[in-house]
This record gives sequence, structure tokens and C-alpha cells, in this order.
Amino acid sequence: MSKIMLIGYNPPALEKNTKIEAAHYRTWQFLDPLLEDGHQLCLCANTMLSTQPADDEHPPELPSEWGTQLTYRPIALHQKRSWVRDLQKIHDEFQPDCIVAVNFDCCLAATKLQTDRPIWMDIYGDYMTIVQAACYRAGRDRGISTSVAFFRQVLQTGDVFSGCGTPQKHMLAGELAFSGRLNSETFGYEYTQVILPGSSPKDGAEDLVIKTPTNLPEIPEEAFVVLWCGGYNTWTDVDTLFAGLEQAMAEDANVHFLSVGANTYEAEDNVYDRLKQMIAGSDFKDRYHMLGWRPYSDVAYFYRKSDVGINIDAMHYETVYGTRTRLVEMIAAGLPVITSTGCELSDLIDHKGAGLIFNTADSVGLGNQILRLATNRPECAEMAKVALNYAQQDLSFGVTTMPVRNWVKKPVHAPDETGLSALKQVEYQARSSARQLIWRFTGLGFVANSLFRRS
Repeated sequence: MSKIMLIGYNPPALEKNTKIEAAHYRTWQFLDPLLEDGHQLCLCANTMLSTQPADDEHPPELPSEWGTQLTYRPIALHQKRSWVRDLQKIHDEFQPDCIVAVNFDCCLAATKLQTDRPIWMDIYGDYMTIVQAACYRAGRDRGISTSVAFFRQVLQTGDVFSGCGTPQKHMLAGELAFSGRLNSETFGYEYTQVILPGSSPKDGAEDLVIKTPTNLPEIPEEAFVVLWCGGYNTWTDVDTLFAGLEQAMAEDANVHFLSVGANTYEAEDNVYDRLKQMIAGSDFKDRYHMLGWRPYSDVAYFYRKSDVGINIDAMHYETVYGTRTRLVEMIAAGLPVITSTGCELSDLIDHKGAGLIFNTADSVGLGNQILRLATNRPECAEMAKVALNYAQQDLSFGVTTMPVRNWVKKPVHAPDETGLSALKQVEYQARSSARQLIWRFTGLGFVANSLFRRS
């Protein structure tokens, strides 16, 4: 068995009284199977999104099933001057066989370690398309160059990289190429792996104790409840969402919308507040139940009380190269889903019959899919069974993480771990600069026949 230093976030079990983000869930997805396999883990839990104190004096109560295999070390990554020294100390004391970093900021933190151990880096959704979305939201491009530099540092440090789906796997290969990692030494080496969003063994369990939250909305027993669970981000298409719900509510008086979550960013024009403004003017406003953020411990109740989960995105690169954790969480709770096209996971769910899809920005298509299930409860119930089976089988934590589970048994460096010597780096950079100057002033310098000559 291996000793694994896992740099991530607190799993949801340690964040019961706060909102849960994809970073928490993704860490859990890696942690659970590695413990199940019998490895010794040191979890360096980034407290950036945490309500837990970032010290060892007030440790949270760890689940009993983690046993003695887990060493828990909360750490405020990127937040105080000593974080690099603190992380290095944890590494040196634990002496891992390998390092697994989960989520981009944790991957960036791993680049600061002085270590000779192989590093697996999981980047959950393409980083630069997320940066683009943030720039769009801010209305300026400040920070792009810095983000590119940080990303390049991650790409030049890791030995293996994983992403949330096949599109991101290919995106990562392209990004590695532009970072110089596709070279003579790595020809034929498989740098990138797919780890789809996963569902935990506890999701959908019949014996799961469901806590009844306080301040519940009054929803009739006969209502068909459409659930939104999670954040409203820059790319949430609230206009299509509202129009589709209005259509469904106009044709079926039993349709209700239940929203657990709120905006993921602070801005006067955030999409969540705009959705609430549209709802305020609706003839059906009494059938919209906007609950805002609720603790993770409350979420299972809302899954059980709903009939179908919903996801909706605008079309842009983040949608294509990213994924939606909420989709897996909902089908893992036994909910069929209705989702817009765009991310790979939507297509997989449609192919498996675990949900319905509609075209991006097609509010009529969304409304029709809601009505299809609202007026055919037996079909909805059967789809719920298919959804739960898909989550528990193909999308289980154990199945989705098989690539990293296999790698940690015998972790190895990428073939180019030593990199170029300092002398070679100077030589190649000088040659590159000279050829670029020649090209700029003469149009010469690109030797096509040497690159594309066929044998």
C-alpha cells in the first residue's frame, strides 16, 4: 500500500453546516476509494471555503469509517505568509510515496513543494475557460496573463493530469503541448486521464437518515416539484430557465419550482437576483420557492421531496470543457434530471436514459420536457430508477476514480521529469529567439520540410 499526500478541500461530511461546492465533493470522490483500497492518506484540507478553524487545536470529528488510515491536516493555502512552509512541513513529516492534488488551486499549491515524489494533478474543469467567464463577468481582462503563468507552472510540474471528461482530456493535451511537455521524451506517454464526476456509496441509500429542515415552504402533496440545487453562476441561463418554467406552469397547475442555492459571486447584477426579479412579476410567483443556500445536511431532504432535478447552461467554452456536479448528485439521490446540452455529462445521461435533454437556450424545449414528466408520473418514476442505477454503477466513486487508484499503487514520474539542462534551455531559447527575429523581418526561418517530411 502507498502513503498518499492528498491536497484538496474538506469533504462534505466535515462541512455539514455550510454550503457545499464542487471542490468539497471532488475531494471526497478521490478520498473515499483510496481509503477503501487500504492506503495511508494525509489529507491537507484547504480551509479557503471552510467554516472549520485552520488549525490542529480544533479538529473536526472525523467519520469512524476513515479509521486510522487518515491523517487530517487543515491548512489555509494561499491565505497567509507561512502556508508554503506549513505545507512543506506536513510533507516532510508524512513522507509520502506520491502526491495527489485535487482542484486547480491545490495543484498550484503543490508546485511550491520541494519534493521528488510523483504528482497527480486533477483539474476539475478547464481553468482558462473559467478565467474567461470571470473576465466576462468583471467586464475586463486584467489577470489573464497571470492566470496563464500560474497554469503553465501547474502543467510543467505534474506527472499525470486528470479532468472531468473526454473534452477536457483533449484540452489538457493541447495545453500541455503549448507548455512544452509534448516532447521527444514523452512521445507515447499518456499524460491525461478522464475522471467523470462521481456519486458516493451513501447517495440514494435506503437507510439514509433524512433530516427535516426548518422553515420549509408550503408545497401541496400533489405538486410536481422541479428542483434546482447549487449555485447560480455567470453561465446559468436564467432567462431560458424562467421562460421554460412559466410555460410549464401555465399548462399544468401542479408544477412547482424549488431552488436550493444562490449566486456564486458578489455583484449587483448577479443572475440569481435577476431571476428573483422576474419571478416577482410572474402570475405564478406563489409556485416558486427560492430557499437560498441551505446546509449540506438539509439537501437530502429536498432531493427526496422533489420529482425531477434541473440544470441549465448558456453555451460557451466553460460549458463544453467543464461539467456539472449537481447532475450526478441529483441522479445519485434517485432523481431523473432535465438538462441543457453542452457538457459531456448531459449527453451521457441522455444516452443512459437517466434524464431528458433540451437544446441550449430553447425555453420551449425545456417547458415541454418538464410537462412530459409532470403529466406522465410512471415514466418519471421509471427514469428515476435508471438514474439511480447509473449513478451507483458507472458513476460510482470507485469506478470513476479507477485511473488514479491504479496509479497510486505504483506511482511514477512522467518521462521528462528531469527536464532540460540549464545549458540546453539557454541554447534552445537563443535559437528560438533568433528564428523568430528572422521570421519577423524576412519571412524566413520556418523549416517546413524537416517537420512534415514523410518517410
